[in-house]
Amino acid sequence: MAEVAQPRNWAGRATFAALACGVIFVQLLPLQTLPPSWAGPDLLLAMTVVWVSRRPEHLPLLLVAALLLLADLMLQRPPGLMATLVLILTEFLRARTVSFRSLAFGLEWGTVAMGIVAVTLANRFILMLVMLPQAPLGLTLSQMVLTILLYPVVASLAYLTFGIRRATPGEFTTLGGRT
Repeated sequence: MAEVAQPRNWAGRATFAALACGVIFVQLLPLQTLPPSWAGPDLLLAMTVVWVSRRPEHLPLLLVAALLLLADLMLQRPPGLMATLVLILTEFLRARTVSFRSLAFGLEWGTVAMGIVAVTLANRFILMLVMLPQAPLGLTLSQMVLTILLYPVVASLAYLTFGIRRATPGEFTTLGGRT
């Protein structure tokens, strides 16, 4: 059974990497020339927490770190800050994937929402400590709220288009053991 699960993991990793690179590319496009009055959701963060909370075996730590560091560098954010904070969140969620199986979706969404709030506040606090320029608080809060509200949409789309769903208790892991 381990032979069947391994190609599925590589396909999930490749799918996530392609989607993440696509999101970064779209964010780099000069679609607006005026300063925005509100910030859109962080789609890369929403995709990452959906993938990790539902299929953690598809996203190894190094893949998440590499893609988020690439996003930091390409989007001209402080290199490694957002990547580190999101890695901490993903490892927190990865440790709770077993309990997510029995939770209602609302509780899973609440847990992810608290993690997104923690990442956003930690990012602002660290930028404040090192006295780096930041976006206005209203933009940061609008991005955080829209990212939290986008989570169910991304989870639904990931399930409908890529089959990313929670693992069931009887499934086999990549090493052949039951979950």
